[in-house]
This record gives sequence, structure tokens and C-alpha cells, in this order.
Amino acid sequence: MTIEEFEARIPAVMDGYVAEQIRAGNWSAVDAGELARVEQHRLLPLGIATPGMHWYIARTQADEIVGYLWLATEPTDPITGGAWIYAIEVEPGYRGRGLGHQLLDAAELEARRLGARAIALNVFGANHVARQLYESSGYEVTSLQMRKTLH
Repeated sequence: MTIEEFEARIPAVMDGYVAEQIRAGNWSAVDAGELARVEQHRLLPLGIATPGMHWYIARTQADEIVGYLWLATEPTDPITGGAWIYAIEVEPGYRGRGLGHQLLDAAELEARRLGARAIALNVFGANHVARQLYESSGYEVTSLQMRKTLH
């Protein structure tokens, strides 16, 4: 991913993250923008040049963007095993064609190349399509958060 592609993509990545946090009830709509800015600065203090953060674009042979991947690596991390998928997405017009599996396969190959022994990710509970993709790709639940709203 180029710097220009990163700068064009990161607002949508963060907007999607904000929407999922609000939908999950983790953040209020009032606070979500500021919480996202804090989280982005924590994770990406140097933007695309932040050490250990790797950004990739998936393209067709005609150079059309069909998806992206944000992979973090820290090979000595005992919890993740060395790699973490922060974001992975297939463009809406290309979904249902196996590209999600291909992106995950590419993430795993790259994580291995960078020294990781395992790869982990978080998925919001309501994102059933993503959960099915990860489970069908061999990902297993390692922890599960649950909450009940009290009225």
C-alpha cells in the first residue's frame, strides 16, 4: 500500500471501527470520534511508517482495488503468537468470490515470513459473515466477551 492509498483508506477503516464499537455498545456516538482518534494515534503514531504495522492492497490483474489488509507483527508476543490482523476487508462488489479467504491466506504467509508462529484477530459478535469466514479458515475462539444491557 502506498502512502497515498493509506491516507485515502484510513478514514474509512476508522469509520468502520467506530460504527462497530457503537453497534456493539462499547462506545457512545458522542464519544466515539475522540476514542477512535486516541486509538489510531496509539496504534499508528507514525501512520503507515509505524514499525510492525503492515498494510496491503489486493488488486485485480487490471489493477482494480478489491480489498485490503492491516497486519501487525511482533514475533515475540506470547499472546498473539506474533501477528495480529487489525483490519481485513473485501470491497462490496467483490464479496462472495473467495477473496476473503485469499486475503487471510496472504496474511498468514506474510506473518510467517515476518517470523510469527500464530496469527490472531478480533471480530465483533454481530459480524456473522466475518465470523463464518474466520471459522472456515481455521480460526478458533480463544476468548469470548459477553454483556447484558440493564434497563
